[in-house]
Amino acid sequence: MRAAIFDAGDGEIGDPMQLFLLSSGASHTCDWGSFALLRDNVQHYLEGGKPSERFRALHAVESVIDNGQREVDAARLRGEVLLAWRALWRVDVANSAISLRTRAVLTGCPDLPETRGTVAAQPAGWALPLVAADATPVPRAAADFVAVVLSLTERAVDGDTLNVRLIGYRPIRGDRTRTHGSAA
Repeated sequence: MRAAIFDAGDGEIGDPMQLFLLSSGASHTCDWGSFALLRDNVQHYLEGGKPSERFRALHAVESVIDNGQREVDAARLRGEVLLAWRALWRVDVANSAISLRTRAVLTGCPDLPETRGTVAAQPAGWALPLVAADATPVPRAAADFVAVVLSLTERAVDGDTLNVRLIGYRPIRGDRTRTHGSAA
């Protein structure tokens, strides 16, 4: 699988976008595309195309596109990821969805859409945030993100948090003017 590569709009192709996740005892990075694939398909297949409270921790991770970093409820994120893992096994990459915001990030759109929605990627001709064989189940294609979350939250209890940061994405609009390229 190839990682999502972000073209910041200046003709320069940057490093793959990564999520840096930090718990109280460890940290890991994972490919942003594996997260985006899982989240977009949760939104499309399990939430009817619009984000809901049912997966609020998973959607909170997505907000690092706007803010660069975010604290997320670790135990809740673990539960949501496990639920998504089980629920999406019948959805393969050929039938996967992409959100409007993910599409905007991948194409370097200077303004992320306010409207939250998803579309079936293949019929729309839209590239996914990572490359995997069409027959690959979405949870398997998203395994990089899933494995990192499950590792970092293995002993999570209520009140524990993960700090999530975005690496390799240069924000374009508004107050998003600096590169989020440092994990420290």
